[in-house]
Amino acid sequence: MRPTVSVIVPCYNAAGTVEKTLDSLRAQTLRNMEFIVINDGSQDLTLEVLENYAVTHPDFNMHIYSKENEGIAEARNFGLSKVSGEYVGFLDSDDYTDPEMYAVMYRKAKEDDYEMVVSDFWWVNSKGEKREKEGPYEPGPDMMVKLFAVLWNKIYRMDLIRTVDFKFPYGDRYEDACYLYMLTSQLSHIAFVDQAFVRYVQSDKSITHTNNDEVKNMIDVFEQINAYYKSHYLFEKYHDALEYIHVKFFLGNSFLRSSRIPDREDRRKTIRMGWDLLNREYPHWPDNPYLKSMPGLKNKYFRMVRSWNIDIFAWFFRHFYRDNL
Repeated sequence: MRPTVSVIVPCYNAAGTVEKTLDSLRAQTLRNMEFIVINDGSQDLTLEVLENYAVTHPDFNMHIYSKENEGIAEARNFGLSKVSGEYVGFLDSDDYTDPEMYAVMYRKAKEDDYEMVVSDFWWVNSKGEKREKEGPYEPGPDMMVKLFAVLWNKIYRMDLIRTVDFKFPYGDRYEDACYLYMLTSQLSHIAFVDQAFVRYVQSDKSITHTNNDEVKNMIDVFEQINAYYKSHYLFEKYHDALEYIHVKFFLGNSFLRSSRIPDREDRRKTIRMGWDLLNREYPHWPDNPYLKSMPGLKNKYFRMVRSWNIDIFAWFFRHFYRDNL
């Protein structure tokens, strides 16, 4: 019998966290699942932890694969090549989820053969946890503008995933954003579950972990996204949405990280790389209809940023930024 949902778990040096992740998957109430766990060239005891877990829990349908370290994108691509389930989900090796997650989401998916089902999730760090709501939104540009570009609070119909002509980008960070923003153009039938399941565990130091190479990596990812929409003759249809997500990343996520770089010159150079890409690809971004019409303090801030004040905002975020909780 074909598995209901396959879950891909990439692992790199996850010996201290992956057992909790696997416990949360073993506790799932949905029957006939499979779990594809990839040891991506770990240098610690990850493989030993995985193999011991398999011995201790022989009823747990876990398939362990070891490969050379090529990064999380290639681990996910490898995992997709091993999937046999109707639907596929992803879970990182330091996160965990509630027991009913995949039962609820699979049941929703089967109501009308949905291509993707989305749930809420929890941000977790040393200060506690906060629920994050995703959706609802419509397929197409509305989805591109409103989705959270993370993989693990969603399941995807494998019959659709096998038809797409792209993979997770080799060696890149933000590979989940790249994949999901391309997948957006292929989806026409999606559903939402008004429950939060996954605990996304954030390191207290993660916001400060950035450098020029990371921002260059984000630039590469967004150049791939633009090239995909142009080559598939979808750029005009998605132009405003693409423009808005460039604003959101290069004045939001990337900008927050870049503003925390300790070295002043490195910080300024990194901020300007994102700013230059935004203005080169979308020179009229201040007139973006989503930016002008959407409410919220974040969009108000986006509308205020200009070349003359961007360093002032960087100073503010460097000294007063607060995390998600």
